[in-house]
Amino acid sequence: MNKMMWSLGSTVLLLAGSVAALAQTAPASFTAEQAARGETDYQRNCQDCHGANLDDGEFGGAPLKGSYFAQHWGSGTAYALVGYMKIKMPPDRPGQLSPQTYTDLAAYILSRNGYVPGSSELPLEDAGQQSMSLKK
Repeated sequence: MNKMMWSLGSTVLLLAGSVAALAQTAPASFTAEQAARGETDYQRNCQDCHGANLDDGEFGGAPLKGSYFAQHWGSGTAYALVGYMKIKMPPDRPGQLSPQTYTDLAAYILSRNGYVPGSSELPLEDAGQQSMSLKK
C-alpha cells in the first residue's frame, strides 16, 4: 500500500491508498446549490484573508484559484482539500466550522476554479471525498 503524506506545519495528514484505488477516482462532484451555500460561508469565514476574488485578501491568505490552486490541489482529491481546511482553517479557529460548512466551502472553491457543478453534492464522508479527484 502506497502512502501519501503532507506535512502541514506541525500537523501531518496521512492519506493511505493503493495505486489501484487512486486510479479508480471519479471527478469531484458538487451542486450549484452547494457552491452557493459555500459562497455565503466563504464571505463569512474566509474572505478577509483570501479576498473577494479568492486571491486578493487583506491579510495575505494563499490564493484559492488559478495556477496556485491548480499546483497545490489539482492532482489531489477532494478529501485532501477538505481535510486541509478542517485542520488548518480558519487560522484563528481551525476545525471549528461544521463538516457541512467545510464541504460547502470546497464546492465553492471548486466552482471558482472552473469545475462544473453536477447533480450530486460533494459528500460529507471521508470515503466519498477520497474517491473524488481534483484532476481536470
